[in-house]
Amino acid sequence: MRKTSLRAIGCLARYWLMICAGVWIGLPAGAVNAETLRVGMPLPGQIPFFWRDDSGRYQGIYADTLRAVAAETGIEFEFIALSQARLRRHFIGQEIDIEVGVSTNLVEPEPLQQASLYSRPFGIANEVIIYSPELSFPVFILNDLKGIRVATVRGTAVPDSLIREDFSNAWQIAQRVHRGWNKIGLMKEAIAIHYQRDEHLNYQISLPYSSNPVHIRLHRSRQPFLAQINQSLKLLEERGTLDQIVCKYLCGQPATE
Repeated sequence: MRKTSLRAIGCLARYWLMICAGVWIGLPAGAVNAETLRVGMPLPGQIPFFWRDDSGRYQGIYADTLRAVAAETGIEFEFIALSQARLRRHFIGQEIDIEVGVSTNLVEPEPLQQASLYSRPFGIANEVIIYSPELSFPVFILNDLKGIRVATVRGTAVPDSLIREDFSNAWQIAQRVHRGWNKIGLMKEAIAIHYQRDEHLNYQISLPYSSNPVHIRLHRSRQPFLAQINQSLKLLEERGTLDQIVCKYLCGQPATE
């Protein structure tokens, strides 16, 4: 009787050690030896896609999408705030692993192309032109901008036919067009609407000149994670989770800084 009890206690102890160590069939893939991938967030943020609130928490469609991927895969994500130009340099130099919300339809520098792998698409981003209300013609297509200086975000890819004037971020461009310091700028439609509506900036917004599927850009050195990320995005799409995340920010109350 005593030997049986000791044997049972020993088995029970090994059972609990296995659970504590994470050796359990029901745990998500990657949960035992969780890896951390570094995610670049362009400063000062891009509401409603990606920004850091006053408490220091990262918010937005892209942040929530990555958290949903993390819940599916066990991958951990560390958010790192960088200017757009520094974000691209850090990505090429393998100092960050991920950029979110990237379109594959625009031509980018060769070093960036060589370093990049892309997930399956998880959303759509419309690109628009914002312009001063005093302009006497409606700016709706890029051909209208031939030979005209256009405010763009440094480090972003834009059509080669434009004469670009680079600034640090979309917020700076929106303010400059509002104040008349620049007549025309380029940015994502949701961001342009947010600044116009919630920050009361005065400019016109064109119809989208481009609608691009967006992807997670993964550094080539992190290729083994791509299959996990793609599978989780597929499941999240099938369950309607990705649509719910978008609606959280675009269907309800305006986001706040």
